[in-house]
Amino acid sequence: MREPGPCPHFDHHDRLGDADRYRTYAELRECPVARSDASGGFWVLSRFDDVAAAAEDWRTYSSAEGVLLPAPAGRRGRQVALEQDPPEHTPYRRLYAELLSRDRVRSIEGEIRRVAAERLAELAGSEAGDYVEHVAAPVPIETLGMLLGFDADVTAQLRDLAVAELARVDRSGPGPAARPEVTLMDLLRAQMADRRDRPRDDFVTALVNEDLPPLGVLSFLVGAVLAGHETTLIAATNLAYQLGLEPELQERLRAEPALIPRAVNESLRHRSPVQNFVRTLTTGIERDGVAMAAGDKVMLLFGAANRDPERYPDPDRYDLDRFATDRDAARHLAYGAGVHRCVGAFLAEVELRVITEELAAYDLVLQGEPTFSPTTFGAFLTIDELPVSLSGR
Repeated sequence: MREPGPCPHFDHHDRLGDADRYRTYAELRECPVARSDASGGFWVLSRFDDVAAAAEDWRTYSSAEGVLLPAPAGRRGRQVALEQDPPEHTPYRRLYAELLSRDRVRSIEGEIRRVAAERLAELAGSEAGDYVEHVAAPVPIETLGMLLGFDADVTAQLRDLAVAELARVDRSGPGPAARPEVTLMDLLRAQMADRRDRPRDDFVTALVNEDLPPLGVLSFLVGAVLAGHETTLIAATNLAYQLGLEPELQERLRAEPALIPRAVNESLRHRSPVQNFVRTLTTGIERDGVAMAAGDKVMLLFGAANRDPERYPDPDRYDLDRFATDRDAARHLAYGAGVHRCVGAFLAEVELRVITEELAAYDLVLQGEPTFSPTTFGAFLTIDELPVSLSGR
């Protein structure tokens, strides 16, 4: 049994620019099982095959002890589905699958397109503006409001309350945020109570009639709002950033719109919105000659796996021609894998495709460098602001 070899310092809460982040990931891949002393200590898997195998093996690499390190401040329970394993995971996973089913998403694609077109037109009507504020944030939030059955006034509150909730529980932020007068949980509890008193033909009414504990239903809704828009927001912003960096990419997608799904997936691989999640070992194992004990934390570094040169030649380059087919392009780990693979993947891909199709009516020009925040929870690759201008063609 070998001791862990010399590995680079790694703390997922460090504030790193693009170049430094991926340079560190490359160094970690040279050390197949790395060890970090940050956040109480954890192992790091960074190669594609290792991360994929661990993500598939929920019995050994459990999510039930939490997937963020350290655990979010002030949290009194685990997020249903995300931080559960079967069988507890199964009923909530089923509900997410129903909420985000292909048929339900397809039924509102026209409305998603309307919202995207309106938001882009508003941004184009100004000299310049923040792509996050005008497009990347509102489109996913308004889409979730449609799927859940929220009224427009409720949907309008979701984004600000979600931001406030993330700031409140994120230990990697600048400091603890004060509790707002109305929280995201307050709003969602009120919606649950409203549907019990005045049932409607919508998803939340069906949800509150499920044989599930009220706290589980509330956790489900919180997860739908936070995960359902934050990661898509990041992905939409990353793709817009890439389009701004490569005007020729905009021209090519305009000329060959059938390539847009491939462009979406290459963007997800290239700058994965979820850079890592943590698992807890249920039994002692050995990997690459390193012994890891039951109870140890293991980080699955998706952002590094998706740039593994053994899987993707010249991985740091965004390459629309990397794959022969759309199916090949989708074989990345941006959504995770196994029973915890992101159940909202189809919704995200529809939103990103529709936004990019609507962007074809404009030339997008970057008006400065994006503003990166410290990675939210140390796990989510976040761009706070992306200043752009849009001009009609």
